[in-house]
Amino acid sequence: MNVTKVAARTMAALVEAETALTAARREEARTAGIATRAAARAKAARTEAASARRELAKVERTGGKVGPVARKAHNRIVKADALTATARDAKATATAARRAARSAARRADRIALRAAAAATRTVAKIAARMGETSLTSTPAEDRTLPADQLPAVEEIETHGARYDDLDQQVKELSKIADAEKSWLRQLPVGIYGGVVITRTPGRSILDGDQVALDYIAQGLVPPRKASRKTFKVDATALRAPAALPAAA
Repeated sequence: MNVTKVAARTMAALVEAETALTAARREEARTAGIATRAAARAKAARTEAASARRELAKVERTGGKVGPVARKAHNRIVKADALTATARDAKATATAARRAARSAARRADRIALRAAAAATRTVAKIAARMGETSLTSTPAEDRTLPADQLPAVEEIETHGARYDDLDQQVKELSKIADAEKSWLRQLPVGIYGGVVITRTPGRSILDGDQVALDYIAQGLVPPRKASRKTFKVDATALRAPAALPAAA
């Protein structure tokens, strides 16, 4: 699927997820406030009911008129029970809203990660296309001799054979050096007799995608540069044939 379409769909899903998250967080705050107020009212009602019970017990001990005090205590106890039940329901609703908000937040985070990845791919593709439309000048080509100044074939073959021999030596020595270097890389930093092993931080590498993004943000075309032509020499035909093994 086209990366631009994927990015657009992911961004649309992210907007939807963030809208749902905002609504969920508002609901969480609203239900939390209701639960807090309901809990406070229930606590106050229980305090009043406990006070009414103590007053009723005192009247019963002193032999006073129990009727009015008993009705007062009953009403406060009923009220406290009702408010306690309401507070319990409000707390359950607030808990459900809090869980829904957390679930919405996790979903938004997942989609945000996908959107970031899709946006990165889209920017890279756009930068590549825009860069290709405006190439900078290519590196200077090798200076070649005109036809009337070309040396003799024998001289060219001499240089070609010399280059081929040296190139083979360099490749063989490079392989040997790489093998020795790989063995030495196993050692930690330190001094081993006359051998000193050190490790220095590597150089920083330019972030091409970020540079392209900065250029595009300013309405500019990211610079691109063509690579230089690869120069190769094949002089294998001039090598001496390998000696055949002696017959037994």
